[in-house]
Amino acid sequence: MSDIRFNRWLHNSGTGGVTQDSSGNIGIGSSVPRTALDVVGIVSATSFSGALTGNVTGNATGLSGTPNITVGNIIASSATISGNVSVAGTLTYEDVTNVDSVGLVTARTGVRIDAGGLVVVGVTTVAAGSTAAPSITPTGDSNTGIFFPSADTIAFGEGGSEALRINSSGGVQIANGNLVFSTAGTGIDFSANANASGMTSELLDDYEEGTWTPIATSSSGSITSYLSGGNYTKIGDTVRVNGYINITNQGSAGGQYLNSSGLPFTSSGGIIPIGVYREQAVNGFLGTAQITDGSTTVYFLRYDNSGQIINGNFHFTITYKTST
Repeated sequence: MSDIRFNRWLHNSGTGGVTQDSSGNIGIGSSVPRTALDVVGIVSATSFSGALTGNVTGNATGLSGTPNITVGNIIASSATISGNVSVAGTLTYEDVTNVDSVGLVTARTGVRIDAGGLVVVGVTTVAAGSTAAPSITPTGDSNTGIFFPSADTIAFGEGGSEALRINSSGGVQIANGNLVFSTAGTGIDFSANANASGMTSELLDDYEEGTWTPIATSSSGSITSYLSGGNYTKIGDTVRVNGYINITNQGSAGGQYLNSSGLPFTSSGGIIPIGVYREQAVNGFLGTAQITDGSTTVYFLRYDNSGQIINGNFHFTITYKTST
């Protein structure tokens, strides 16, 4: 059979056709073929076999079945994949909608989750961080958060300074600020410690200290003038008060005892607490200071119950229980 030689094969209409140049390149729909086979239009086939190498440019639509495509790089402005994508190596991305990875996903500038939250089944590992740059922080506050200064240690930073630390022994250290209980009746629970058989509470739920002003009266008559002052400390339900009453003008005051009302808390517990006082200006005698249950008044009695209302300077201390 003889060779068939042609440069151009046209349709009846004189358009389109097949062209072959001197280099052997064939063009279908192209009079100047640029490659071995240059097709202008759509190529349809029942199948393709063999390897596809080189660059693929333009649009590819209508692919179906389960073909295997091996390429060096895929560059696209966008891609929509309704099925699964399996990556054996490293997936590097700038912006994606969903990533479901069995292996390691490395993001160049971070991962942002706008809605739905983050659910991790397994272990999440973060950098140790530092006081100035914690490894877990809220949006817009990069120097406040959680960091890990050493092995088995968790620390919390606020404003670039360490605020609290849980050390490797389980101890809690507060570096700055106070331990504040925002709900009344809560506090430090010592129930893990051994206790006596009569124990009624192991909760330390209050601490307070301040000043108070004793109000002096007598069991009969009235005191013309005096000076007074005092301070107190309350730990839990136990109150310790210190005070003084300096009588500058006894007036018509008399009777068996001197009263000092105005205690900072009402006494309770059913037991009369007894403290001590000393007169320091006239004769230096000693006596007892007593508070009846449900009262805010201290009664000063001389040890022999004799009268004591004089122009004296009385200093006292007493400890009592309160339910306040």
